Amino acid sequence: MNTSSNVYQLKNMMPSDLLNKHEDYENTGLNLPELTVYDNGMIRSCSKDATKLLGCSVDKLRWRHVSTILPQLSGMAITEGGQINQNLRYLSHIGYHFDVVDMQGEHIACALFFNEVECYGKHYLRVIFRPAGTQYSVV
Repeated sequence: MNTSSNVYQLKNMMPSDLLNKHEDYENTGLNLPELTVYDNGMIRSCSKDATKLLGCSVDKLRWRHVSTILPQLSGMAITEGGQINQNLRYLSHIGYHFDVVDMQGEHIACALFFNEVECYGKHYLRVIFRPAGTQYSVV
């Protein structure tokens, strides 16, 4: 992977571009599965790689609560005071493996990375999945 071209492409993209144009995000070469989530936990959109990982279409994921695929989040506030829950932020930083359940009920161990994205004054969460499998080990 040519990281210098990826950095250039990312520098020229606004956060709203990354939020609204998954094709542009995927074309940067950062093909990790990712979801965009409203602050109430409802899934707004997802990347092609997320649909592959989770075994379903975008339409089947959109407007579902993120705890549908991340059962560990079912009793947890995802945001607190407009910011990412501090516990989730900590687990994200240490590379904790969450149990992701795809739409067929299969369990996948993934490190999750939670990022705040602002677009036109609204706050969203970008959830990036890094499966424990070998195809994502050198990212």
